[in-house]
Amino acid sequence: SGSNSSLAELIMQILIMQMKTAVAIILASLGVHSVHAVKAYHSSLQRSSLRIEPDGEWRSTSKLVALFGNLTPYADSQQVPSAYKPIPNKTFMADSDREGFNNMRMCWEEAICYAYLTRRTYRIPALLERSDKRVQLTLLKQLGRPLNMFSYYDERSFKMVIPSMLASDPLPVPDDIFQPEHSFLADPPENFSQSNLVYTERTRSLGQYAGDKHLVPHEDYVRLIQSALRIRWDLLQRAADRLEEYGLEPGKYVCLHRRRGDFDAFYWKTTVPGMLSNDKVVNHVAPAIKGQTVLVLTDLYDSDFLDKLVSVAGAARVVCWANKTVTGFDKAFSPQLDMLSAVPAAKFFASPLSTFSWGILRWRVQAGSHKIGSPLNFIYKTAPYTPDGGFNSPGAPGTWLLAWQSSLLQGSPKDS
Repeated sequence: SGSNSSLAELIMQILIMQMKTAVAIILASLGVHSVHAVKAYHSSLQRSSLRIEPDGEWRSTSKLVALFGNLTPYADSQQVPSAYKPIPNKTFMADSDREGFNNMRMCWEEAICYAYLTRRTYRIPALLERSDKRVQLTLLKQLGRPLNMFSYYDERSFKMVIPSMLASDPLPVPDDIFQPEHSFLADPPENFSQSNLVYTERTRSLGQYAGDKHLVPHEDYVRLIQSALRIRWDLLQRAADRLEEYGLEPGKYVCLHRRRGDFDAFYWKTTVPGMLSNDKVVNHVAPAIKGQTVLVLTDLYDSDFLDKLVSVAGAARVVCWANKTVTGFDKAFSPQLDMLSAVPAAKFFASPLSTFSWGILRWRVQAGSHKIGSPLNFIYKTAPYTPDGGFNSPGAPGTWLLAWQSSLLQGSPKDS
């Protein structure tokens, strides 16, 4: 069905193309790949908003843009100016975080912002060999993916915006390298004059850039990150395929993220004990999900919880794939596919304190599905929260979450 509609769209485009391009497409489909034919073939794909991926399937980029908004890469024909002109022979690098994807994402975002702040060329770090098992390094290698941020983000889009080089590329001044002793959040790069600054793994610069007091005005840095970090087409397409597979229509379902596992063992017991109760969580979200289709993202399939979303809260239908065995691509990118599946939801309920939930909120803001000033919804009421420099910021342009100052006991806070 999906492939048939893509084929029909292609045929419609061919009918209005020049004869030369149509012939090139026919030749390519027959395996005749002359240089001229291949060039004309790819040119036709750009004009028709269709792409052909390594697996030979057609992708409609216009449909993905409709689903994911500004998370999508720039068009092949689009040129975007660089965000800044770097100082010659000055570079900046911070090692990738060793934990899961969203911790890595946060470190990358902070580092990119500090490279911009100091006008240094950003050196793109490799994924650490000792990364958390959730990163699936072995699978990424088997899939032939770059072992850096470009496993997840579009390389062309990033390099147009951020003056950058790979960590493995030769340094412009190789004998002038300095490794600060502390995180760049505590010991910022503007304090140093050396050509090449390298903040190693031990300094671990983990934070939320949109709440970093050094990165102001915040909206400038939000625009920077949203311009540079665009999700790869193949990840977007697989997420779209999954939504279609489960009958989840954009804007017509509610998404809940309920983090379990490590949070059950520590955070919920010490901070929000009620989060461990299926009944309390179900009753809390019930008003928002009655009569709705609900997507539950979780790391622990809990049939009692899922059943009660229907029998107690009145959800029309509940979707949860946490009990499905995944392999290959789906296993390697399981966290990102879950996050992307939450982006087109009409409403999203987050797990407090979870960087996974805050990553979803960031992507929803960037995609346009979370509007500025809209309430931030949580799966259970929380106790009053003390701010720690914007750690829980969703990164809305021009705004950041100061704190859960009016706790969920008093109502949902807003990103203000």
